[in-house]
Amino acid sequence: MELARLDTILNDAVKNHYAVGAFNIINLETLRAVVNAAEAERSPVIIQIWHGDLFHAGVNFVSAIAREAAKLSSVPIVLQLDHGQSLEQAMVCIECGFPSIMIDFSLLEFSENIKKTKKVVEEAHLRGVTVEAELGKIYGGDDPVEVQTSSLTDPDLAKKFVEETGIDALAVSIGTAHGFYSTKPDIRFSLLEQLIKTLPVPVVVHGGSDIPDEKIIKMVELGIAKLNVGTDLMTAFMNGLKEKLVENKKNVIRDVLSYAQKKVEETAIKYIKLLNAFRTESLKRSKTF
Repeated sequence: MELARLDTILNDAVKNHYAVGAFNIINLETLRAVVNAAEAERSPVIIQIWHGDLFHAGVNFVSAIAREAAKLSSVPIVLQLDHGQSLEQAMVCIECGFPSIMIDFSLLEFSENIKKTKKVVEEAHLRGVTVEAELGKIYGGDDPVEVQTSSLTDPDLAKKFVEETGIDALAVSIGTAHGFYSTKPDIRFSLLEQLIKTLPVPVVVHGGSDIPDEKIIKMVELGIAKLNVGTDLMTAFMNGLKEKLVENKKNVIRDVLSYAQKKVEETAIKYIKLLNAFRTESLKRSKTF
């Protein structure tokens, strides 16, 4: 099959009470690990490339590999730019066949965020590409909790933002953060519930790494459609490399990379299981999404 549209799988997730894992990849091994995990769990998946890794990985290479993976896969696969920083960057990905763009102008003033996001949406929708945007600031896990919760998403502003930009999904700030947490995350579940009830588009949560399992299940129970995970996958890959390099006396690169890939796959499977906590077994076995 071809690469899937973000709105198609997120709308299905909302309808059938599960969330889709959006996993950051950096190379062939991490991409294959995520796809293998999705196949193992019979679940749609979103492959993401962070804007800072885009040109290191090679935008054309990532697109080509993802398209080939989608062709061979029995589950829907989305390819998405993660935290795109400009219209120009978004257009490069669109021209290379990305079916979805996550654009992040959340550090700008509200009106400027709307203006720039709307332009990306116009260009993307013209080409059949979906857009996720962000409102409210999501900080780093090493920032103090009071910082992590200092710019939470306002439901009324979020509703206006969605209506004026025409985005297909919204990433919200509810107390999660990027990277590992130096203290326990203070996730505002009541705010998340209000946002889900208020917004006419699927709600996305970023900063999924290092969140306790029960909190992830609670977010899925409330109705999030997508959870982003990056740091835990990159850590699994790096730890796998380190472990295998110690015992790899013959300098067989494929053995080292295969071992690291397996560690990423195991990590992705763990998250997919959590995100499917309320999904029926019959739906998991279905080939129709």
